[in-house]
Parts: sequence; C-alpha cells; structure tokens
Amino acid sequence: MGPASDDPSRQIGTFNMTLIAGFPALRAAEMEKMRWLEGEWSTVNKVPATSVSPAYEDRNTGRYKFCEKDTWICLVGLDGRERPLITFDPFSKQWIYLLAHWAYGILRSPGWNGDELVFEGHMTMIGVDCEMRQRWKKKSDREFLFVNEERLNDGSWGFVDEWEMKKK
Repeated sequence: MGPASDDPSRQIGTFNMTLIAGFPALRAAEMEKMRWLEGEWSTVNKVPATSVSPAYEDRNTGRYKFCEKDTWICLVGLDGRERPLITFDPFSKQWIYLLAHWAYGILRSPGWNGDELVFEGHMTMIGVDCEMRQRWKKKSDREFLFVNEERLNDGSWGFVDEWEMKKK
C-alpha cells in the first residue's frame, strides 16, 4: 500500500512485479508436493460416542483430482462434480483448505513439517461457529489419516473424529 501518484491522500495497492513473477512457479512446485493425493481412496471415518449419540464408523470412497489448471485439488462428488478443496497461496505462502459444502470456512496451514500438515481456522458446521484444526499424517503415497479437533472453551483441542485414507 502507498499513496497514489495523482492523489497522495488516497492509498492504493501496488504489486512488485519482480516478486510476483515467480508466484506461478512457486505455486506449481508446492502443488506437486500434493500430487500423491490425486486418485480414489477408501475412507473410514471413526466418530466417538457423545452424550447424545453412540460411536460409529462410516466407510466410503472419495476421489481427489487436480483441477482449475492444476491450481486446486478438488474433491470429486459421486455425481462427478469437482469441488475446489485445497490450494497453495503464494502471496501468504500458506496452504488453504476451503470448506464450502455442509461445513463452511477456510482453514490455513504454513505447510508440511516432515510428514505432518496442520490446518486451522474458523468455520461454521451445521450452523455452529467454531475453531477447527485438522491434523494430517502422511504414512505413504498410498495411505494417510487426518484428525479433526475443535477448540474447547478452555483453549485446548478436543477430538472430533478421525479419517483413515487408503488409496484404491
């Protein structure tokens, strides 16, 4: 941000063209780190018992695909519709996890730390606003899991559910 040349009282945004010229290559390189995710996965969602519901496991299949000219990883629905889910923002150098179906919000991550990737952010799930954390653990290019946690009133993280993913 800085003053406009024709009106110094007006603030304008300017881009450092030298800096942003490298952004497409940076995004492409970061996105390649997630190429292993593309494909069809068997999923097991493990949900613990609560005061109002018993514990259960939900088994299903999911498919991830690179989309939007390889700038997003999409979750592909049973109807074939692609929903943008994960991207890398070269401006902030953060991974972005977009929730726009059943739950709504944007979770962010500074990136991989070894074989772990942690997304955090504010979201709305079935009408309830909350702070969520999703911790990914990559076991191999064919197996990973993630744990969803919600920030509790005391500031700690409480377990919500766990997803085990195995490539088909």
